[in-house]
Amino acid sequence: MTTNDQNPPDSPAPPPAPAAPATAKRLAKSVGLRSLRPKRALILVRRNRKWTLVAVGVVALLVAGVWGYERLGHVTENDARVKADMITVSSRVGGWVIERPVTDGQFVHAGQELIVIDQREADLKLTELRAKAESLRLRREQTNIRHGMVGTTAHDAVAAAKANNDAAASKLEQAQREFQRADELRGRIVSHELWEQRQTQLRQAEAAALAASTALSDAQAKLGDIGILRKDVDTLAQEAAQLDAQIRVQEIDVADRRVKSPIDGIVDQKFVEPGEYVVPGQRLFIIHDTKKVWVDADIKETKLDRLRLGQPVNISVDAYPDRRFVGHIERIGNATTGEFALLPSPNPSGNFTKITQRVPVRIAVEQPDDNPLRPGMMVEVDIDTHPR
Repeated sequence: MTTNDQNPPDSPAPPPAPAAPATAKRLAKSVGLRSLRPKRALILVRRNRKWTLVAVGVVALLVAGVWGYERLGHVTENDARVKADMITVSSRVGGWVIERPVTDGQFVHAGQELIVIDQREADLKLTELRAKAESLRLRREQTNIRHGMVGTTAHDAVAAAKANNDAAASKLEQAQREFQRADELRGRIVSHELWEQRQTQLRQAEAAALAASTALSDAQAKLGDIGILRKDVDTLAQEAAQLDAQIRVQEIDVADRRVKSPIDGIVDQKFVEPGEYVVPGQRLFIIHDTKKVWVDADIKETKLDRLRLGQPVNISVDAYPDRRFVGHIERIGNATTGEFALLPSPNPSGNFTKITQRVPVRIAVEQPDDNPLRPGMMVEVDIDTHPR
């Protein structure tokens, strides 16, 4: 038989042993202290109610003062975006695109080729114009040589003819004097034979003078050929100038078939593929300078009187919540954004609801070296309007 069998199952359990007197006293003391602590605190608050209210009021005033200072000394706006000059690159000439060495998101330098348009026909036309220019140059050289030779020969001929004419005139004058003397003394001192001799000499001198005068006129007429050649030279010079202008235009046409980037920047979007035909003025790329960005904020007109140029601005970018950017007000718009709406909202019915308008404000911001600010990003601006 086991030990459990010694006690019958229906016998009652023995009563618990009484707690020790020391343990009961400690339990009663602990419960009493816990119930007395809130009471004592309430008693202290009631006794110092005045000072408690003063402390609460001072804290409330400090909080209200800080809030009011920040509220009145700052203008905040969450309707702001990063902006940049988005340059649309287009072509000045038409043709087939044979190369497009850049694509979206690629950084390009100023002068780097973006696309190449077929230029075979333009090169042939330029070659033709240059050949015409060379032929015209040779004609000008020949005309200048002729002008120089004719000029030298004509002046020499005029000089010789003038000398002969002067000599013939002197002989004629001498022959006239001798004939006049012989004619006056005819029949007395001068014989008839001498008179006839003087008459013959006079006629010969007159014929020689006439021939010399004619030769001088012919030589002087040849000086007119110099003027004609000079006009030919001037005409050829004008033709050469016109041809040079055509060559320069054609050179520009050839150069325009290699469309180059006007700035250092990022290719935001491309609109052409190799093999397509482009026309003059067609949009090919959109590029922006990553270093020249700013923030445009639309500020309510009721806050406009607190804004001044140069006021500092703290900028929070939604894309970078852990970074802060600083800037300053660069420009305040002179018209509200509603004035530039495509669909203006007139008031023909007579019903009127006053709506606070917004004025665009441009904020200059310095782009960090890693170019985190991208056009179109949403930002929040906090303008410090405290006087300085």
